[in-house]
Amino acid sequence: MKQLTTILLSAFSAFVMLFVSACTGPEGPAGPPGKDGTPGTAVCGVCHESSSLLLAKQMQFHNSLHYKGTNFGTANRTQCAVCHTHEGFRESLTTKLDTTLAVIPNPTGPNCRTCHFIHTKFDSTDYQLTYTSPVKFRHGGQTVDFGAGNLCAKCHQARIVNPMPVVGGDSINVATFRWGPHYGMNANILAGMGGYEIPGPQEYPQKNPHKTAIKDGCITCHMGPTFGAFAGGHSFKMSYLSGNQKVEHPASCATADCHPGANKFDIDGKVTEIKNLIAQLRQKLIDRGLLDVSRNPDGTNVLEEYIMLPGNRPKKFSSLEAGAVLNYLLVAKDRSNGIHNYKYAKALLVNTLNALQ
Repeated sequence: MKQLTTILLSAFSAFVMLFVSACTGPEGPAGPPGKDGTPGTAVCGVCHESSSLLLAKQMQFHNSLHYKGTNFGTANRTQCAVCHTHEGFRESLTTKLDTTLAVIPNPTGPNCRTCHFIHTKFDSTDYQLTYTSPVKFRHGGQTVDFGAGNLCAKCHQARIVNPMPVVGGDSINVATFRWGPHYGMNANILAGMGGYEIPGPQEYPQKNPHKTAIKDGCITCHMGPTFGAFAGGHSFKMSYLSGNQKVEHPASCATADCHPGANKFDIDGKVTEIKNLIAQLRQKLIDRGLLDVSRNPDGTNVLEEYIMLPGNRPKKFSSLEAGAVLNYLLVAKDRSNGIHNYKYAKALLVNTLNALQ
């Protein structure tokens, strides 16, 4: 019986091999080379080579807020899509408009193709940045140049503040609690532009070393030396979580030309100083009924703080009242606590507190 079983298995194996051979047939001829005579493997290999560099960049990006963010799913409206969706951003580079021509029906978040010309020419130019020109601010209208960081500043800037209070000017009517500079206005703080510049004891700086001494602005620091896939590089992060503890990653700061040996961001106590000034102005605005923190009762998410409009009904504010709220929102929602531009942040906060005495 055992011998019969062996014979049957051998016969079955032979049948399977014959069947497979009949189906697959002999190997076909090699495909033609590319139109320029270059083998396809050589073209793909420009990026997809044997190292793990591309994979490392992908892993870093998957830890970034750009990748993890969900706003692209809800902010695909014409006014929002140019920064909150990949499709809107690339459309705006063609149309030169600050809105999309229509709602994005199938939005995706920022990805490799948002910032790079991926799979366009299938050579090293696919890694070139999609935008590098100087940026004209929507709010204020000034033009700035952060080098390669212009790509970041294209979106990370304040939206138009309308109506904009004028120092010493008339009162303004605010129609919505979302009035103000919006959220990621980091480029305005870095450039030292866009605040309600009340005269006061603190002089407004004409220069910012974090702008003049850093060639490519945002990119130089936020894409600096990596810590695994968790900070630096394409994570764009300057800190990471170790367990439940936030760990600062000042590797970009600790260079010979900047802050050699730095192991924290609070250099000379400047971050602590700005944090305290922000807290003082926040409390003063709350006491005056000018700042709505109901969506941020524990103070952990400054992005959910707005000008106070009871019932979200239009309300008149004096120029100083509105300007004070604007300055708070600009500095607090920048979230660098003065790192981006210490002197400008301090001037806005100190002079506003002084004017509200």
